[in-house]
Amino acid sequence: MSHERLGLLDSIFHYRDVLPTVDHRRLLELVRGFDWPAVGNPPANTYYNLHGLRAQVEIEPHHGEIFDLIHKAHMKMMPHIYKDIGDNLPAAIYDKYSGYWLCKYPEGGYLSSHADVDADAGSVTTSYAINGNYEGGNIRFWENYNILSGENTAHVYPSNHLFKHEITPVTKGERYSVITWFSYQKGKQWLT
Repeated sequence: MSHERLGLLDSIFHYRDVLPTVDHRRLLELVRGFDWPAVGNPPANTYYNLHGLRAQVEIEPHHGEIFDLIHKAHMKMMPHIYKDIGDNLPAAIYDKYSGYWLCKYPEGGYLSSHADVDADAGSVTTSYAINGNYEGGNIRFWENYNILSGENTAHVYPSNHLFKHEITPVTKGERYSVITWFSYQKGKQWLT
């Protein structure tokens, strides 16, 4: 049975031009100049046997302007998420979140196939693509459906076992993105 017939593609939403141009350019500048941790395999945890090559860091208020711009991007997405997904999820869905996880995939960087199953039943995953000047590095669902990300574009989908995905190897350049899970009751209070 194809994913189209199951209607799963109808649950993946795309939002373009998330930040105004001036804010997006500033975010790109900050991300490129960020003091990144070492690139390596994602840390092991109970839910996943992930392997890959990337750097990741949780961006928090003490990071200043970079946090403010990432938060602004998510605030701009939220009305669209409520409109597109809100009817299918619990009422107070977005009061908790996982934090903003800023990721850098260098040339050769990738992330193995997984589903965001450590999230809660009503959670949604947001993947905000900051830049677009790289090759490869697609979000690939179900081993055969590629989402081509443009810069300043967000992709939102349910955080559950039906949406198994990976990041294909970056073949040229560096890929920067922010991953967040909303309605993540194990998380922390989202700053609205």
